[in-house]
Amino acid sequence: MGDTKIALLALRTTILHIVFCCILGLLFSLKATAQETDSLETVVPSVTKDSIIIEPQIPAADELNITVLDTVKIDSVKTKQPLLTDKVVHSAKDYMRLSRKENKMYLYNEASIEYGDISLKAGVIILNNEKNEVYAYGIVDSLGNYVQSPVFKQGQRTVKPDSIRFNFQTKKALVFNSKTEEGAFKVQAEVTKRQNDSVYFMSNVRFTTAENVEDAEYYFYARKIKFVPGEKIVTGLVNMYIADVPTPLGLPFGYFPLTDERTSGFIIPSFGDNQDRGYFLQNGGYYFAINEYLDLAVLGDYYTNGSYGLRFDSNYALRYRFSGNLSFRYENLLTSEPGFPDYSETSIYNIRWSHRQDAKADPSSRFSASVNLGSSRYYRRSINQSNAGNFLNNSLSSSISYSKTFSGE
Repeated sequence: MGDTKIALLALRTTILHIVFCCILGLLFSLKATAQETDSLETVVPSVTKDSIIIEPQIPAADELNITVLDTVKIDSVKTKQPLLTDKVVHSAKDYMRLSRKENKMYLYNEASIEYGDISLKAGVIILNNEKNEVYAYGIVDSLGNYVQSPVFKQGQRTVKPDSIRFNFQTKKALVFNSKTEEGAFKVQAEVTKRQNDSVYFMSNVRFTTAENVEDAEYYFYARKIKFVPGEKIVTGLVNMYIADVPTPLGLPFGYFPLTDERTSGFIIPSFGDNQDRGYFLQNGGYYFAINEYLDLAVLGDYYTNGSYGLRFDSNYALRYRFSGNLSFRYENLLTSEPGFPDYSETSIYNIRWSHRQDAKADPSSRFSASVNLGSSRYYRRSINQSNAGNFLNNSLSSSISYSKTFSGE
């Protein structure tokens, strides 16, 4: 068996071999990493849709402090509305002067201004264009008399003051010593403030039913009143004056309706003087508007010697049926004073009834009545002014009649 020889060779380590081994190791690791990445599978998560859809909440612009810019720019200059909405027509007899410095127009002698439904005439009118106001007052003639006082008209209303100040824009006015009529009342006020065309506030007012309000036989004086044309007069403390003499007749407040329709209210008495019975108030009382078919007036008289009288008047009517009136009058009259020899007391009364049937009510029957009964000397002794025309009536007569027509032969 031959001998086997093993030869051991020494390992040679050089710089070139070390570098080569490092490069091979690096390339191997890069390739292994690339293969591992390619072998990974892409996992897509499964999403389950919810049946409830939630709308996204979009915050408002002001919450986000975002300024929204409009492409259209707003003009900062505001358009002024015209102060006068109608044409002002003015005229004067002597002259019309325009002052540009004062921005006023002066009209003298028979001056007039018309604006819409407003008409103003006076001796002197000053139109202030800056304040949109007009002033008007009268003039003094050669004899020293105050003439051409202002006359203010609006619609159907007329006011005649001594002077007036009116604003075209607010329609308010300040009137001095105004005189106006409302129904049966004549009203005179020292100062009047016109709030609008339906409300007036007045101070130091007197109103009466006499013909001449400046020289009235009697009137009611109130410190302050509220005047609503066509509706009412509401007053504070009010007193009754007779021949400019105050009387103890007064009220802490007063309400006087002013309407063309039938309404309940007080009836103003008349006053006078009787030689035997002294001063008196007659035919004053209250009117009751019960309904459209019936009314009632309760009136009374009073004399300073103690005499008195009562009167009840009622009217009734039913269209196409009948109409009539019924009245009862009673007077208790005293002559002289108790204790004197000529002292006497007399009571008189009178009842009147008048009834008329309409021809359309029943063509086949007719009924009428005219009743006048009572004291035989009622008209001779009565001192009520309403009976003055019947003073010579010495007889009382009554009649009631009814007729019926039967059809056929």
